[in-house]
Amino acid sequence: MKEINVSQMAVCLRHACAQIVSHESELTAIDTVIGDGDHGTGMKLGFSRLDAMLQQNSFCDMQTLLRSSGLELVKTMGGASGVIFGSLLIGGCAACAEKTVLDAQALTAVFTDAADSISRRGGAKRGDKTMLDALLGAVDAMQAAEGGDIEAVLQAAQTGAETGAEATRHMLPRFGRSKNFRDQALGYPDAGAVSTALFFRGLREGLSEQSNQEV
Repeated sequence: MKEINVSQMAVCLRHACAQIVSHESELTAIDTVIGDGDHGTGMKLGFSRLDAMLQQNSFCDMQTLLRSSGLELVKTMGGASGVIFGSLLIGGCAACAEKTVLDAQALTAVFTDAADSISRRGGAKRGDKTMLDALLGAVDAMQAAEGGDIEAVLQAAQTGAETGAEATRHMLPRFGRSKNFRDQALGYPDAGAVSTALFFRGLREGLSEQSNQEV
């Protein structure tokens, strides 16, 4: 598959929602140890509402789809997580203005811009034990796989995000409540990074399912 259209992207986002909702208990368990304990609950609420919104609406272009999805997360999740995960979708909107399909390069640009937006907004960078470690891992892998098709790029994104999330186990936290735990946070992954890896797993699974149906 060389390109992904708006309706296919919406299906992928719904799969991402399902991944995050189904892992609420895992996300809550991590955040209970090194955070406020509400990450899983907030993520389930926001992505459940996003899934419902996607099911009930259609979108004319990629920018409208991503912006509407991001705003739904900001509105329903609230707090820092709402802004951050909303920015994961809103932050890359400029890269897909008026586009109804994205190729591998354009999809990579969306998440590259999203990572830049999140970093500027919150001040975090690679190695700070945040969701950016997973997101930047995904972006790096997508850029390396840009010569392939959409499926190859999303598979690379999933692998990169999962590797980045796992790497946060060995990092000292510098943002959020987890920074108060310092050495006690070692050995535990960042909950936001795990959520980001689940998001990319969902995108990849959604695309694979649709690709298989076309065969």
